[in-house]
Amino acid sequence: MSKIKNKINTWVFDLDNTLYSADSGIFQQVHVLMGEFVSKHLNINIKEAKEIQRKYYKQHGTTLRGMMDNHGVDPDYFLSEVHKLDYSIIGPNIDLNEELKILEGRKIIYTNANLQHTVDVLEKLQLTNMFTDIFDIKKANYIPKPEISPYNQFIKDFNIDPESTIMFDDIAKNLVPAKNVGFTSVWIDAGYENFSDDIASSKKYLDYETKNISNFLNQVNKGEI
Repeated sequence: MSKIKNKINTWVFDLDNTLYSADSGIFQQVHVLMGEFVSKHLNINIKEAKEIQRKYYKQHGTTLRGMMDNHGVDPDYFLSEVHKLDYSIIGPNIDLNEELKILEGRKIIYTNANLQHTVDVLEKLQLTNMFTDIFDIKKANYIPKPEISPYNQFIKDFNIDPESTIMFDDIAKNLVPAKNVGFTSVWIDAGYENFSDDIASSKKYLDYETKNISNFLNQVNKGEI
């Protein structure tokens, strides 16, 4: 039996660019809508808005947090506006869905997105009934990964034993606090570098790296990892 399977009873997954391909186009839609929101809310041109969007994402972990801290934006309104998306462009990864089904134990989503976006994506991925819980940005008190406090809140809320928990994320620096609280960490190398990420500094906190989450879980299920 797999070393991971022997050890793990709680499987934690990021949502966007982790459970579906980073080149799907969903995040590009969100990026555009965020720029438009910032431009309209601050009454500035789109070029200036994009610069602020990028700066806040880098400094605050999410554009939302920057808009909350600096401009008092209502988070629920912001999230509803920037998730008016065309979800028809994503569909299920049958191989991934089969591997997820085989995993024994709890499966939980931990995302910087909001609940409605998560539900909408999971429906398109045909994973609606796969996960026992969703820890979204609202449950995290709008404090995004990789801040350490929501990880501790996550552990408390779901009565998690960190030593028997594994976390998957496409942003390497989000796995640094995961490793620090005791999780096993798996970085999904999606083939691009998020401009807010710090892969070089995060490397020593990554237990595993993979370019294909389906293949990785297949190896786990076969007992090869």
